[in-house]
Amino acid sequence: MRKIDRFNLIDQIGRRLQSTMTTTDINVYLGGFGIANDGAAMVHSKWVYVKELLSNVDDSIVTQIALDLGLDIPSSEITGAIHLRSLLDGSAYAHAKRDFDKALRDVDVRPESAIGLASTTLESICKAILDSFDEAYPKDESLQSLQKAVFRKMQLSPENHADSDIKRILGGLVNVGAGIATLRTKYSDFHGKGHHQYRLGRRHARLAVNALTTIGLFLLETYQERFADGD
Repeated sequence: MRKIDRFNLIDQIGRRLQSTMTTTDINVYLGGFGIANDGAAMVHSKWVYVKELLSNVDDSIVTQIALDLGLDIPSSEITGAIHLRSLLDGSAYAHAKRDFDKALRDVDVRPESAIGLASTTLESICKAILDSFDEAYPKDESLQSLQKAVFRKMQLSPENHADSDIKRILGGLVNVGAGIATLRTKYSDFHGKGHHQYRLGRRHARLAVNALTTIGLFLLETYQERFADGD
């Protein structure tokens, strides 16, 4: 996280907690994230107090607190994350938004969990779009099948486009979605592991969540532009 983004995020957390909690409540709340305090019951400024408590806390914990409070994390962390979260507002995308928020929290602290959640988030987005069309899910309900069904319903299937460049990009998105599902199956902590398990790290998790974000934004923006409100 860039230093200015971290500074601004901690500032927002401080102001939010200042306006909603007592000093004792702040101690208890931040203690739930493993942040130590001296047990002070009163301070001159709760805003300054929170900023001091968070000054040496790892970026991943600061991000978790911000997400828990409903604050926007810096867009530099996951490209397009803020925009995708805004598109996931509403009951139709409740499951997708829940899993996406968890994926964002886990990227730095539980990367293998974040990879699995990237897959389930995209599955939920696809199912919500199919629901809006009253379209039945494919029998196996795999991410690859769900994504292909959505692309077909919204006239995005690569084979239906004459322009070779558009065809290549759309085909790439389908393949990337399938790749996210494969990472979930082989390497995430959603499945059992054998003795020889290749461990994926933060960079892999960020790759999976960024890929999900790109595909999710494209599908939701296409749906809104072409099909929302009867258009």
